[in-house]
Amino acid sequence: MLQAVAFHCFALRGDGLSIFACGMNLSRIHWRQSAVVLAIVLSPIGLAAIITAIGVAAQAAWQIGQGDAVRLPAPENIRLYGLLSYAASSWVAVALAWFWSKHHDMQREVFVFRKFTWSSFAGSIVASVIVAFGVPVLTHWLTHITGARSQNVHIDFNDARSVAIVVLLFVVTTPVTEEVLYRGLLVAWLRRLGWKDVNILGLGSLVFAANHILPLGLVWSVAMILLGATTNALRLRYKSLSPGWLAHALFNAQLALSRPLFAWLVQGPYS
Repeated sequence: MLQAVAFHCFALRGDGLSIFACGMNLSRIHWRQSAVVLAIVLSPIGLAAIITAIGVAAQAAWQIGQGDAVRLPAPENIRLYGLLSYAASSWVAVALAWFWSKHHDMQREVFVFRKFTWSSFAGSIVASVIVAFGVPVLTHWLTHITGARSQNVHIDFNDARSVAIVVLLFVVTTPVTEEVLYRGLLVAWLRRLGWKDVNILGLGSLVFAANHILPLGLVWSVAMILLGATTNALRLRYKSLSPGWLAHALFNAQLALSRPLFAWLVQGPYS
């Protein structure tokens, strides 16, 4: 549609009013499509909250229907349900991105995973080290400045279900889905609108960080600007999602698993 309207505007000759009206129509289309893109990118959090609420409500309704007292899930179980819901919602958002990009002939720009080169692989490793050291420093400093509490992921390594859910979400799902949504769909659309790379990097990093406020809190969401900036830089530098995916996966793996695993090993698996 955008190409058709743009071609029609370009084909107009001599009628200034018609050209102006055509340009306004193209601008409205841009705004509508931009709103759709942003809604797809940000949809996993909202969908996860809805799915979790429906699941808890359905469980309560079932208990009432059986004549039992309503017993809501424990907070840790609700957290696990929320993580599973976010994982499912993220793949739904990727599916929406696939259909939307196919309709707008942008699939190659959105799902742009390329083979690693030595340069892109080295860039991924360097980026993962930067965020692995930089994010804890930022969260510690922000916690000290603001007094806000930093949220941590607590994993019971004796509970196979908890470990499986955390690995599924943080190591398998989010490095793929968030790279597709933020560094694939959002970057491709902003480039199609004619944005410069430096502006794309800035806005993409801020949107990525803002979407982490609800699940992770203010401190972690601000620290996520660093992760968003490094993965956006990798995407723009190498024109591929692969380097950002690897850096993202390595960061999430060490963040979610290394410290709890080390503590579990020190304490002993049977202590």
